[in-house]
Amino acid sequence: MADIRQTPVSNYPAYYGAGLLNYINEAASKPFGYENDPVRALTNLLGIPSAVKTLENTAYGMPNVLGTGMATQLRPEAKETVGNLLPMAPAAARLAAKGAVATGKYIAPQVGDLLDDYATKTGLQMYAYRPSTPLKPDPSVGTRFEREFMGGLVDKTPVKIEDLKGSNLMLMPWDSTSRNYKIKNISDVDLANYVMTHGGQDYSRDLGHISQNIGGASNLGIAKKIQSRDAQARLENLAAGGSGRVISLPTTMGENSEFFSVMPTQAIFGLLDARTPSKKIIAEIDKSIRNTKVEATDKIFKMKNFKGIMSDEGRMQLLTGEGLDTTAGNARIALMRKMALKGNQEKLGFNIEDLSAALTDPALAGVPKGYVGNTVLATGKEGMRLRPSINPTYNTDFTANYLGSLGNNVPVEALFPKTFGSVLKEMAGKKGDTRNMAIGALEKRKANFSEFVDQQVIDNYYKYLEQQRRLGLTGN
Repeated sequence: MADIRQTPVSNYPAYYGAGLLNYINEAASKPFGYENDPVRALTNLLGIPSAVKTLENTAYGMPNVLGTGMATQLRPEAKETVGNLLPMAPAAARLAAKGAVATGKYIAPQVGDLLDDYATKTGLQMYAYRPSTPLKPDPSVGTRFEREFMGGLVDKTPVKIEDLKGSNLMLMPWDSTSRNYKIKNISDVDLANYVMTHGGQDYSRDLGHISQNIGGASNLGIAKKIQSRDAQARLENLAAGGSGRVISLPTTMGENSEFFSVMPTQAIFGLLDARTPSKKIIAEIDKSIRNTKVEATDKIFKMKNFKGIMSDEGRMQLLTGEGLDTTAGNARIALMRKMALKGNQEKLGFNIEDLSAALTDPALAGVPKGYVGNTVLATGKEGMRLRPSINPTYNTDFTANYLGSLGNNVPVEALFPKTFGSVLKEMAGKKGDTRNMAIGALEKRKANFSEFVDQQVIDNYYKYLEQQRRLGLTGN
């Protein structure tokens, strides 16, 4: 500290803040062993010395005002601090976050090292991670991100459940990410490289996809299973006296289902490049990734051949799986599960809730697992066709017509009263969440998984909406 006193510290955040500013002020002025006059001039211009004094007053319980009543006024150093911060705070904060000094030149390596060194010596967390627990939630966690919608999607077309009468419904698990949003900032950190979202239920609303009759995308093996289920649902529909039309309903998946896709990994790249963590932190992260266990079918792999999160080779492995004992998708899941650990969030300075929220489709924010209605797709008697995809995550597109949206997110039970009820009875007595098990069965089974839309389905849907209205949970 610049001003050592015997008075006990009463405000530790102010104490550490004063120490940090003074530490940077002194060290940045002599990065090479001699006075750096331009930097010293800049720190004076930014008001760092007066800010240090003001924070010290607060740290030791001293008032930052003089006088009483009508004669009350700010201390000189406090007045100077306020005067400096009001017009300059936004720009100064961005400069500090980037580890840069605006003298026409960057001395980012020195400043970045100083921040890491100070944090290590004091145990003070300098980055943007915010502690939040179920018992003590931080209301800002999950809201700190900046994104921009880039357009390119058709407006949602209203669909009524009556319009689907005579068709068969089938579930299709789908993550809740968005499409055509530019993610610029996560946890108050400007990403070194923005992330353009490319997935989600709005995949079928893309203008280019509508012109090509593209409904969704997956890897080839899963796409073939979707195609087979579509064909089976059509047989079940015709057997029930239907028209041969199949309605696919994308179903919300569980928490962190987006980890498989490329987008969360790209966001981590952007945070890493913006933060430039110390070599020690990078080594710790790389070690934890190499030692992680990756489950794939009935086998468990370790990513022992991972080349490192800051290397071009390692990043390419997370996109292609090259040199790993598992697929790229499984490798990305392993990476994101490690990055979601509290310790790694703290090291990198972000909250996983902010990252997930930034990538989530606004229409699906907060929607639990096993809900449908936001997107309605249809295939006729010709069935689905598969095509190579340019999607960064998946290699195969499948065809389907975008019909629109029911305008509500409703639980699967509301639209599958007969089939869901039958499968749920099968799950009775089994360990675990029987609802999730029933949904999983309807998403994966090869037969007897679709629901013929008759008056019972229509009535059940409206009954659910009415119950929600009575509870005040929907305004529709």
